[in-house]
Formats: sequence, structure tokens, C-alpha cells
Amino acid sequence: MSINREESIAQLRKMFDVIGSPFTESHVGTLPTPDDVDRLFDFSFENRVGLLFLQRCKEQGVVLSPTGNSNFKKLDQRRSDTEDIVVKVTELLDEVLKDEWTMFKTIKPFPSTPNDTDLFPFDENKHGILCQHLLDSGFSLLEKAPLQTTLIEDSGTGIADSDKRGGVWYIDCYKSPGADYFKYLDPAKMKRHLVLTEVKGAMIPNLAAPAELAAICYHNVFPERTYSVESFYLILHYLKDMEQKSLVDEFVATVEENYVPRAVSANIAVTRALHRHHFGFVPSILDELLAIFDKSISEERTITTDNYYLPYNFSNPCFWRCFAEKLRDPISLKSLFVQAFHMLNPAFAWGVFHIIWKRTRPGSIYKQM
Repeated sequence: MSINREESIAQLRKMFDVIGSPFTESHVGTLPTPDDVDRLFDFSFENRVGLLFLQRCKEQGVVLSPTGNSNFKKLDQRRSDTEDIVVKVTELLDEVLKDEWTMFKTIKPFPSTPNDTDLFPFDENKHGILCQHLLDSGFSLLEKAPLQTTLIEDSGTGIADSDKRGGVWYIDCYKSPGADYFKYLDPAKMKRHLVLTEVKGAMIPNLAAPAELAAICYHNVFPERTYSVESFYLILHYLKDMEQKSLVDEFVATVEENYVPRAVSANIAVTRALHRHHFGFVPSILDELLAIFDKSISEERTITTDNYYLPYNFSNPCFWRCFAEKLRDPISLKSLFVQAFHMLNPAFAWGVFHIIWKRTRPGSIYKQM
């Protein structure tokens, strides 16, 4: 059943009350009833924090209804199944490209159920080796894009579809992170940000928090143009982790080196407005970073006038300015010319313009499936 805007904003406030902020230990508001939890679940799931929401309910002693318990078990199992595939992919790729590839936007700093597993090699010329080894190991091809090949782990055969429903079996193998032929992240620069994260006893190659958050913030604006509840918590958790580990200076350097300060600023500005509104204060790290980057702070005013509605569409000026700023990066500028060449094909050009038109319209939101 669809809900109106006012009901959605009310749901958002209740969800923030339950999940809280990683920058405060105090609880805000009244805990939900089991019926409240059931009513909030679809909204939390679409905003990609369904498992986090239910986990926080259980931690705070909320007695879940049979429906709530069922939803929790399903999402927790989906998380576990995804981790099994993350481990399987790692073991296979380490056979042929150990220390030469990484996952990103997949392993989150809180309980989550990703829609897919994203990875790329540090040398895009090795993309074919990566994909072929997975295909030879029982994975199947779902679809191909200029910079991305989507594979299906064999347990998803006959179930998976292009909407990525179910989330577990999809492996997005990038040549380089980007949209169509436009590259927004230089894989070669990312190798020095490689860290190993333990998942079910296996060591998974992953991007360190400074690079991971820089990539997430740019991806939110371009191409997704979407800020969700998950975005809010990813930014807060990563920043708190970096603050505790003295990695903030490294984050600033990574943002500057990859020409994404405007996108990062836009994400942090929205985060600051939301945190002030819902929790009554602003973590100092948000103010400090906005003072350094000093770009796209207008997004803070935009979400305020939008009555703090989530999911939020970044403004069209922000979308295009972040795209333009990225053209200072040689890999992005070069890829733009490649994109332009391919757009000489009218059919391809029409598809690109249609996607851009959809992205710049209100309500173009990427939801969990």
C-alpha cells in the first residue's frame, strides 16, 4: 500500500529514533511497537537499511511480531548467503589475480543486505581474465555494459533477473567504476588503498574507508543522483571510524586526488542537515570537512526546503557540477571522448539521453529489490 509524503516523513523520523546515530549513545524518542516495526519495514528495506533497522529493534528489546521475526530471518539469511558468495568469489579470483583486484560498495560497516557484489581489477586490461575465470568456475553471464559485466553465481540460475531482485547472486565485474563509457574512478590509484576485511574467516580484498567513502559519495551523485537512509548511515559510520583511526587527513587527500570534493561536500551537507534536524546536534567532523571542501553546501538548503524527505534526489546543478568537476581527472576526461565517439551511433545516443533524462527527473530513486 502506497503512503503519502507526510506519512513517509513520519516513518523516517521513527526509523531514525530506532536506529539512532553512531555519534551518540543516547536513545531518542519512543521505541516502536511490533505493529510499528511491521509498518516501517518496507520503507527501511527500500532505503537499504532493513536489516540494520530490525537488528537495532532487537538490540533495544522490541518484541517483534511473527512477521517481523520472519523478515529478520530472511534478511539475515540473505546477508549470510551474500557473504558466502563474497568468500567464494574471493577464493576463485585469488587463484588468478591475487592482490590485483578489490571489492567496493559491498562490505558495509553495519549489518546490510547488498543488492549485488561489486569488484574491479586494478589493471582494467585484466578484466577479461577476471570474468573468464568466474565463467569457467560455473558462473553465468547476465548482461554486459561498456565498463561492466554482470555475472550470476550458479545458485541464482533461473532466478536472477536484470532488476537484481533477491540481491544475493549478482556479481558486477567492472573494468573501471563508471557509467556507460564514462569512468569516475581510476582503478590504478586504488591499489594503495587495498585492505583485507575478514568475512567468515576469509580475508576479502576491499577498499580502505577513505577510498570507499569517496567512491560511494561520488556514485550517489553521479550516476545515481540518490541519497537514501543507507547513505546517511554509511557516511556517519565511515567518518566515525576514520576519526577514531586518524584517517581523516587521508580521506581529504583521497577526495582531492580523485577530483570529487563537490560530490563529497554535497553528501556531507545533506547528512549535516539531517543529523541536526533529527538528533539536535552536528558531529564536529561534518563541520570540519565542509569547511575544507566548501562546495555544494546549497544541497543542505535544498533538503531543508524539501522538508527532509528521503530518499532524496540531489539537485540538477549538483549533478552536472560534479560531472564537470570530475573532468579534471585525466581518466574521466579521456573516457568522455570515448563516450562521445560511441554516441555517434543514434541508437546508443538515444539510450544515453533517455537515462540522463530519467536521472534528472524528480523521483528517480534506486531502491533495494
